[in-house]
Amino acid sequence: MENKSHALAAGSFVLLVMALLVALAVWLTRETGMQRVYEISSAEAVTGLQPQASVRFKGVNVGKVTGIGFDPSASGHVLIRIAVDEQAPVTASTFSTLGFQGVTGLAFIQLDDNGEAKVALPYSEEPPTRIPMRPGLMTRLTGQGERILSQIEETSRRVNLLLSPGNQKSLVTAIDGIGQAAANI
Repeated sequence: MENKSHALAAGSFVLLVMALLVALAVWLTRETGMQRVYEISSAEAVTGLQPQASVRFKGVNVGKVTGIGFDPSASGHVLIRIAVDEQAPVTASTFSTLGFQGVTGLAFIQLDDNGEAKVALPYSEEPPTRIPMRPGLMTRLTGQGERILSQIEETSRRVNLLLSPGNQKSLVTAIDGIGQAAANI
């Protein structure tokens, strides 16, 4: 009889500890504060962006990505749904870009404000208010890469023309002439 009471006490203790751990996990992962849902429609690729990725306003974590899908109102666009703390200063001049964390390639949504508007962005729940997305640094670099490559190609062509055998002979003759003029002085 005594063994059964010890087993019952040990079992009850294990169940109590498990219940406390579950309660602690729920308490630690709960959402605090009110959040507003916004949408972002992007024509550019959102490689590396995942649901639950952070949303930052000028570097400060203010929310998270709640969903990623295709925009039914704009063919070929990606629709990103974000939940942002209602205390974040989202104004009519707030815009978003896609940012990347270090070398991991993980993406996040960067909200920024150029300061043109001082009034808060009008908020609606259905459909959610949209925040415009501007091209990020990587997109701008990719777009300018083609132009930079064509300029490098043109520079290379001109250097090759300058160093052609006929121009090399003329250049050597000119240097010899300068050397003789310097010797005569």
